[in-house]
Amino acid sequence: MKKKFPGYIGLCLLIMAILAGCTETQPSEQPVVKETDTSNTITVAVDGSTFLPDATKSIKRDFSEGLTLKKALLNSGLVDFTADGKRIQSVGEVSLDSSLSWAVKLNGKDIDPENWGMELHAKDEVIIYVKAADSTGEGVAYQTTLLKISGGNIMPDLNRQYAGVYIQECTVRDVLKSSGIVRMSENNKYVVSVENVVPRMNQRWVIMVNDKELMENGLDMKLNPRDAVKLQLTAS
Repeated sequence: MKKKFPGYIGLCLLIMAILAGCTETQPSEQPVVKETDTSNTITVAVDGSTFLPDATKSIKRDFSEGLTLKKALLNSGLVDFTADGKRIQSVGEVSLDSSLSWAVKLNGKDIDPENWGMELHAKDEVIIYVKAADSTGEGVAYQTTLLKISGGNIMPDLNRQYAGVYIQECTVRDVLKSSGIVRMSENNKYVVSVENVVPRMNQRWVIMVNDKELMENGLDMKLNPRDAVKLQLTAS
């Protein structure tokens, strides 16, 4: 009988090891980590609507006591103000011509620029949107044309967009001349400078519509709503 004890003891130890293993905490029983509390944030959104549908985006930023509407716009990283700080000059590198303007809503209510110093609260929603300068009511479906400026490999930091209300039968030349940033030759056939950038001897401004380069007489091309005219600085 004594010869059987070692085997019996080994069997007991094996059973105890199995039972101990069964009592270990399984992964599903680990404490659940709660998601980060998002109640102490604000939302800043860009609503391009029918004007600039590709510009629509939304971001969240941390809320802190004393945060003003204007500071929230600045902290968004999307908004640039005019030199006097009274108007929005561009949003996400998109500027507007005189026919359009950037406007701001707080929790669905329009806020005039003179009230942008008001303090925000947690969970507030700020919306930046585009409206026509001469709009007299809601629900007017305006369409736009877009002018894109690119410095290409020569001036990679030069990237701008300018939007304006689409005018029926307008041409590429009309958009360039009305932009306020393009200087044409006296006969209006060539681009002399863009944002005061004059090409050097081996450079030129290439004109494209919807990413297709125009031929020499392409300035007379009539545009459709949402067409994008692009000026890119390239080596000739």
